[in-house]
Amino acid sequence: MSLPETKMLRAAKDAMERRLNRTGKKPLRPGFELLIFLLVFFIATTLQSVILSPFMVALLFSSDVFSPFLQGTSVNYNDMMATVTNVLNNLPDWMMILQLFVTAVTIVACILYCRLFEKRGALSLGFVKKGAAFEYLAGLGLGLLLFGGAIAMGMATGRLRLSLNPSPAWGLIILYFFGYLVQGLSEEVLCRSYLMVTMSRRWPLPVAIFVNSLVFMLLHMGNPGLTLLAMVNLMLFGTFASLYTLRRGSIWGIAAIHSIWNFAQGNIFGISVSGLPGSPSVLQATLSEKGSLIHGGSFGMEGGIAVTIVLTLGCIALILCKTKKSEVVESIPLHQS
Repeated sequence: MSLPETKMLRAAKDAMERRLNRTGKKPLRPGFELLIFLLVFFIATTLQSVILSPFMVALLFSSDVFSPFLQGTSVNYNDMMATVTNVLNNLPDWMMILQLFVTAVTIVACILYCRLFEKRGALSLGFVKKGAAFEYLAGLGLGLLLFGGAIAMGMATGRLRLSLNPSPAWGLIILYFFGYLVQGLSEEVLCRSYLMVTMSRRWPLPVAIFVNSLVFMLLHMGNPGLTLLAMVNLMLFGTFASLYTLRRGSIWGIAAIHSIWNFAQGNIFGISVSGLPGSPSVLQATLSEKGSLIHGGSFGMEGGIAVTIVLTLGCIALILCKTKKSEVVESIPLHQS
């Protein structure tokens, strides 16, 4: 069953038609669109680094990395680099939470580029006002259900056990929740609202889905503990997210799924989120060393076959399900000049 064109895609294509009619210029080649995407992403990540740099410097000073320089003593660069590496691999919770909130820069960068250069409005980015609250709440529920399904598989196979954390840091857990709301939305706006929709104006929709899913996977290449199965699952999540966005015609639902997935993994069940260090959680997960194929080991559940099964079933369901008639529009050929 082919995917229907939604108002979200139609709005993006209409914007390109208006720009072509006004300027008489041909649309950019897909390769150039990808280069521009990389430029937007680079600018966004650079701005995030600029914002975070004073806090990182303060953190390094507090860890005595620069003590030899300040005291005028001899510097052992190997020891200094080992200390820096240790600090970066064990960031305090306040720094991790700050990093989550700073991803809002990516949202702003994508919206500004699409608005100023592609002349795309909020609808083409998936920021649909009607039913937004329902879409978001439904996404939170579905995301929790999906991740819970992967957890249930791990427990059923005996490779994962859960116990109650006797003293959860509720204040930090709440801050992580809101931080993940921002972080999940930022990645969905980058890969789905921006890249997928931009690519779909020139490429067949399946190609646009594949490209943005591949980019989503590549964004995680530097994460610790990445395996081949984790890469496959990241591609699967990108595909699921693309299909969900297209089916619902809105970014709100998939942003909620993405956010609650990460929050549940790290701060409800106490499991590494895509290889990142653990954080305060409500429950404590004990992972069997022999069960890494199921639960993903140090990378987290995205590195295991339980998530492969959940996401594969989710993609099949989205391909087979019907789209809301109110979202479907007739496909109109784009004006080419």
